[in-house]
Amino acid sequence: MKNLSLRYKLSLVLAIVILFYAVCSVLFVNLYLKGVLKKHFIEMGKSLANTMSSHIVDDMLIKDFVGLDAFFEDTMRNNPGVSYIFVEKDGHVLLHTFKEGFPEKLLNIGHKKSEIDYVFVKAGTDTYYDFSSPIFGGRAGILRMGMSVKMIEEMLGSVTRSMLYVAIAAVAVALVFSIIIARRLINPLSMLTASAMKIAGGDYSKTVQIYGSDEVGKLSSAFNKMTDAVKIREKELREINEELETINIKLHEYIEELNRTKDELVKSKQDAAVIETSRAMIHHMRQPLTYLIMAIELFTDEIQEGSFNADAIQKRLYAIEEAGRTVAEILKKFENLKEYRAAEYSDKTKIIDIGE
Repeated sequence: MKNLSLRYKLSLVLAIVILFYAVCSVLFVNLYLKGVLKKHFIEMGKSLANTMSSHIVDDMLIKDFVGLDAFFEDTMRNNPGVSYIFVEKDGHVLLHTFKEGFPEKLLNIGHKKSEIDYVFVKAGTDTYYDFSSPIFGGRAGILRMGMSVKMIEEMLGSVTRSMLYVAIAAVAVALVFSIIIARRLINPLSMLTASAMKIAGGDYSKTVQIYGSDEVGKLSSAFNKMTDAVKIREKELREINEELETINIKLHEYIEELNRTKDELVKSKQDAAVIETSRAMIHHMRQPLTYLIMAIELFTDEIQEGSFNADAIQKRLYAIEEAGRTVAEILKKFENLKEYRAAEYSDKTKIIDIGE
């Protein structure tokens, strides 16, 4: 059922609905009509039995059995539902229409003798409505008439067959209408499905033909508008995507330029730091080195002139030692240098301050 197309599902549903309606109608009609026919059958049997008993009063009083037999035969011929007729009196059968002999079991079956009555009688495979009507108040006997139930069954069978034929014709008509409806409804839906599949694949060129102004036509029109909107939206998105790609390329170029600028800036800062460090080292070591050189020169001159004594030599050596210690301390500070601050001078020269 799940794999069937909507067209076949529609036809199948219509056929099932009509068949269900037909079956329900047949059951209802059978139950209702059976009750109606039974009531009508009983009323007709009572009326016929009463009419016959009133008609044969004179013949029974004069005992005209030949005329009565002819009347019974004529009645059965004109009323196909009547199966048998007989007259009984005081437990004896006076006249009957049975060709093969009277069945004794029809006597004394519990009729009310003073009024028109009926009972069900089972004879072989047949069932009868056995009607009784008193003749001349019962003084001339009792008329008994049997009507077979087959008449009701034949009528019900005829009505049932007619309704089945109508149901079959209705199913055929429903199938024809379902085909027409399917062409009117399913074909546009199939086109919508095909167009939706193409749109899912990226093809927006397919439009749907509009059939009329009903719901399917409105759906087709809305689908075409949606396709146009999606096409425009995709074009806008494509343009935005192209712009984003261009911006992305430029952004990468800017990033590369920034990286180059950063490298150059770092390099320039490193160069500036080296220059500042060298300047600071020269600045801080100029004075102790100058003093050391002067002390060594004076010590050399005094040695050459021979004009020195032990105290003078001691002083010169102490001065040279102090100058060397100062240089060593400066070098140690530069060796342990992790951060610094630069002091600006009047000529905009920056010298690293490595003091306490």
